[in-house]
Amino acid sequence: MRKFLAVPVLLGALALTTAACEVTKTVSAANVEEQIVAKFSGPFDDGGIGPATAECPEDLKGEVGTAIQCTVRDAKGGEYPLIVTVTSVEGDQVRFSMKEPPQPKGGE
Repeated sequence: MRKFLAVPVLLGALALTTAACEVTKTVSAANVEEQIVAKFSGPFDDGGIGPATAECPEDLKGEVGTAIQCTVRDAKGGEYPLIVTVTSVEGDQVRFSMKEPPQPKGGE
């Protein structure tokens, strides 16, 4: 009878261990920067201010609503802040949006 009691206890401990090992997905800063450059290279080149470069201060944590502020730069020295926000996480896919931060009221 001891054999039968040991199996449920062992399975219960395994379930607790598995639940504690949840992995949070992240998108590396380098990957976010690549996506920004891909999005802005065409318009910057067409406008005569390319190529585009980008810089993000940290990796993007794969949780819906998480955001980081990155900077996209043009070849003429212009800098444009971008807010990169996670919009969905499905399996290994982390989707995110990019947009300008809100301008202060009365700003140009």
